[in-house]
Amino acid sequence: MNFHAGARYQRGRGLGSIFGGLMRGFTPLLSKGFALGKKILSSDLAKNIGSTLLESGTHAVKNLTADLLEGNDVKTTAQEELNQAKKKIASTLRGSGRKRKKACQKSVCSVKKKRGPKRNTFNLLEDD
Repeated sequence: MNFHAGARYQRGRGLGSIFGGLMRGFTPLLSKGFALGKKILSSDLAKNIGSTLLESGTHAVKNLTADLLEGNDVKTTAQEELNQAKKKIASTLRGSGRKRKKACQKSVCSVKKKRGPKRNTFNLLEDD
């Protein structure tokens, strides 16, 4: 029976098997990374940072155009605006800390439920 077996030194499936194996390994990592990125971008912190960026950007553009029309040095104004934007974003990232429930005041929390009158129990061994 005659058939073609190819060269004896040829083994495996070439570069495609290497890249295919890499892709099979990275695909779950990429999908988890995209899911995590979507979760982060939809968080309140990311929304707050985005709104701060937008606000500071519009403020910076207004100041830069005003200085450009007045003939002032735009480079120093741009540097000042950048520093202000950094401070605003840093304060947004720091936030106000962890939110905690307020401690109860004594007049509010110490009020206990009133119980009914204590019941008298009958005991045969006790003398009256």
